[in-house]
Amino acid sequence: MADTLTPPTDGPEAPTNRPPAMHRLREWLQRRYVRHVLIITVVVGFALLPLCWLILAAMNQSGGPASTVMEDIQQTIFVFTLVSIPITSFVFAVLIYSLFGWKGKGGDAPPNNDNPAISNNITAVITWTVSSSLLAGFLVAWGLIELADITADSYGSQPTTGQLRNADEVVINVTGQQWVWTFEYPQYDKVTTDILYLPKDRPVLFNVTSVDVIHNFWAVELGVKVDANPGAITQTGVTPNKEGIFNVRCAELCGLHHAYMETEIRVMPQDAFDSMMRENGGGSPS
Repeated sequence: MADTLTPPTDGPEAPTNRPPAMHRLREWLQRRYVRHVLIITVVVGFALLPLCWLILAAMNQSGGPASTVMEDIQQTIFVFTLVSIPITSFVFAVLIYSLFGWKGKGGDAPPNNDNPAISNNITAVITWTVSSSLLAGFLVAWGLIELADITADSYGSQPTTGQLRNADEVVINVTGQQWVWTFEYPQYDKVTTDILYLPKDRPVLFNVTSVDVIHNFWAVELGVKVDANPGAITQTGVTPNKEGIFNVRCAELCGLHHAYMETEIRVMPQDAFDSMMRENGGGSPS
């Protein structure tokens, strides 16, 4: 009797000896280099974690933040630092283990054969690509949202009608020149000072320009930083929410004494601000 032939199938036969996914994961975690890299990642991550607060402490040495803009900037720096720690820790862990765990051996000893072929490992490549893409996407989304908030808080340019966007705004004309700052208050009979006086909790609109070279008006604790260009006016704004003495610096290399181009910001209550303007011949605001 002739043997019965099995009809051919359309595709390859399904494998019957493939281990379940969890078994493959457990087997992967049992590898020596995986355990060591994960341990180093955790250790380095905890070592880097205090950076989130140390960076903010360094930024607050001069007394800030003194506006919601600066608060948003500091929050963004904190979040970006915190989110970057896991991936930074993993990169350092791989680097450290590559130097000490996968180092070459001299003499007649055979080479270490547990070095992973990561570039040919599809799972590793996809995992790294997806995780880093999600992280980058989160940071981009966070940055765009915070940028929109900061832009809204800084008021932007005046309308083409010339009217102020907020009737309560204090307008200050900021002029940079080698190597001093000058502040003019057009609403107070064009009082001019070399110290920036601001009322607390009142919107301020800056018209920033230069008479010689490019400077950068940096009101540090207020989170204001904008170029001062000769022959042009750049506008920005802020609402100070903290009384005190803060710093104005130039953040654009502008010549020999660039480092000394700095002055004070004095944020005070509205009645004290009005008194200061009167003392400088400003009279009542127009």
